[in-house]
Amino acid sequence: MIRRLLIPLLGSGLLLAASASSVFAKCEGPNPPDFCKEVAVSLNVGGPGAMHAGTLETVAIQVSKSEQPYDADAVTLIFARVADGTAVRVAATATPVDGMWTADVNLPNGGSWTVVAEVVGADGSQSSISVDTIQVFRPPALPPSTTPVTPPPAPPASPILPIGLLVASMAAIAGITAQVLREGSRRRKAEAPAGLGSAATADRA
Repeated sequence: MIRRLLIPLLGSGLLLAASASSVFAKCEGPNPPDFCKEVAVSLNVGGPGAMHAGTLETVAIQVSKSEQPYDADAVTLIFARVADGTAVRVAATATPVDGMWTADVNLPNGGSWTVVAEVVGADGSQSSISVDTIQVFRPPALPPSTTPVTPPPAPPASPILPIGLLVASMAAIAGITAQVLREGSRRRKAEAPAGLGSAATADRA
């Protein structure tokens, strides 16, 4: 795991050193220019198109002074969006390579961002270095989300069955009622002659 981390950092350090070689060459000689006495900071964001908004990106930072890695106690990067002034501060982390730092950066929006490095030296000195302006790309468009298909509501239950049950119940009640009426009629017919005979006998007496 450590080897996987160090190999990209070493590669970034070599790229940064190569890009700064022309500047360092000017610092050689008996009368170096004044900027050779200043702290220099270079960034490597992984090449064009490497930074995307909303994505955590690792930025390699080379800190040097007078052609030598600078012994810093702390390095902080300040990103400011040109369009609206949105600012993001990120504290960098030192690596085992002298003068090499890394910072995990997540910028919220695309567009042009200026970068300023605040460096605190081992002697307590503080330097604010304007580093570069980087271009941050918008995050890739997400595929359209699939809308779940809602099944249509079930049709209401047909009222034929309840009506059929009601009709059947009424028919059954009517049948029972008719049977009761027939039984009552039969009883009355059977009892009528006996009643009439008793009345005739009473009249004769």
